Amino acid sequence: MRLFCLPYAGGSALRVYHEWPALLPDGIDVWPLELPGRGSRMAESPCTSVDGLVDDLVPTVLSALDGGPYAIFGHSLGGLLAFELARRLEHVHGRPPAHLLVSAYEAPDLPTEPDRDHLLPDDEFRARLRGLVGTPEEVLDNDDLMEILIPVLRADFTVSNTYRLTSPWLTLSCPLTVFGGLDDPEAPPHTLRAWQHRTTGAFRLRLLPGNHFFLNTERALLTDAVHTALAADEADVGRRRGRRA
Repeated sequence: MRLFCLPYAGGSALRVYHEWPALLPDGIDVWPLELPGRGSRMAESPCTSVDGLVDDLVPTVLSALDGGPYAIFGHSLGGLLAFELARRLEHVHGRPPAHLLVSAYEAPDLPTEPDRDHLLPDDEFRARLRGLVGTPEEVLDNDDLMEILIPVLRADFTVSNTYRLTSPWLTLSCPLTVFGGLDDPEAPPHTLRAWQHRTTGAFRLRLLPGNHFFLNTERALLTDAVHTALAADEADVGRRRGRRA
């Protein structure tokens, strides 16, 4: 199983997921998808729309597919991107994933007031980041680093804040597992169950200890849950093959 992984706002996929290969069994091949403006793509301009980022990601994923099954995982903003990437791959390119795993992002069709924090002045924007408890204090207090990071983070917040679900009838056919933090104020548990309307496949909701960044604080527990979700797919395929035999 090839597992494509998308990061949260401002994150480098290569850094966020660098420990995952050691935490997952050999049968799961972790492929971090780096976004423009960070990590190995630091020299590129960040993108401010979901469609633009999906346009960027699709060729990379299609070129990496080897005929075997693949899954997509994304945390926070990465969860939204994972969903729209999966829809594009299924409905435009005819290459649906075997599983979609969304983490710490509320269901896209919930009626919510749009955030405008991407428009905050730099000092208020920095305070907003501090409240999320995902950026280290030493980074937030470093003006030189923040001068580099704020444009990328502001672009990512723009992506999330300006996103609106379109063509809701284009649902996925694969299983969808959603992970949430029990103490996450950004995507609280009650906002996650509506994800079940985004697929005609099996739906599972798994709640883990922690706040919005349980991806970091509960890394071993989360990767174990990811493995369990993907293993359940393999067992289901085996049962169907057994019935046909």
